[in-house]
Amino acid sequence: MSAAGGQRSESRFFLIMAIAACAIIILGFTPSFYLKPLIQAPPPLSLLTTVHGVVFTLWMALFITQAFLIHTGRPAVHRQLGMMGVLLFGMVVVLGYWTGITAGRLGHAPPGAPPPLQFMALPLFGITGSLVLVGLAVWNRRYSDWHKRFMLAAMFSLTGPGTGRLMIGAGLGAQPHVALLIADVLLLIAMAFDYRNMRRVHPAYLYALGVMIVVQILVAWAFASPTWLAIAQALTKE
Repeated sequence: MSAAGGQRSESRFFLIMAIAACAIIILGFTPSFYLKPLIQAPPPLSLLTTVHGVVFTLWMALFITQAFLIHTGRPAVHRQLGMMGVLLFGMVVVLGYWTGITAGRLGHAPPGAPPPLQFMALPLFGITGSLVLVGLAVWNRRYSDWHKRFMLAAMFSLTGPGTGRLMIGAGLGAQPHVALLIADVLLLIAMAFDYRNMRRVHPAYLYALGVMIVVQILVAWAFASPTWLAIAQALTKE
């Protein structure tokens, strides 16, 4: 395969994986957010969760747009939209922390999940891991091979809530550890694509895997830790 053909194949793969990750999130939140006005099932959406959902949806739309621009050979437009992406992701992070802490304060947790204050660790640590990966992507924005892999891994790391809601819909309960594992599987697929094309795995994916594993270790610790419970109580104290 020529160099141009290899780049085209790689950009197509990144676009497909970006769409797949976003599809998991959208499908998971379709009953509780996107079709909520039609289903009207309790509990009602608060202003915070509505704004969080809208901003996150805009972030996903921009993410796919950015992957599409690279695939269609328009990197200049991709770079012009970069600052918008940074600002939008900053809003995602702030709203995500706020939503997670508010859910813990109100005693909200999905079926099959640990108690609310323990469960609060999942969104807080998960968002932090995604923030680290996006930060690495921005830091390496001049090196496209590193930048795009960190960004794709960041989107994989954000699929957990969508996967969890898909499992709830299937009657399996939230299964938070399984939801985190699905994000790992997506990353392993990307690593396998690298190995098939280059006979090696790009170091960016190895760093990303390390970040995701640390997040999972912290979540497992928090679910059973009195120390985390004390931290969660302090975070949710009014």
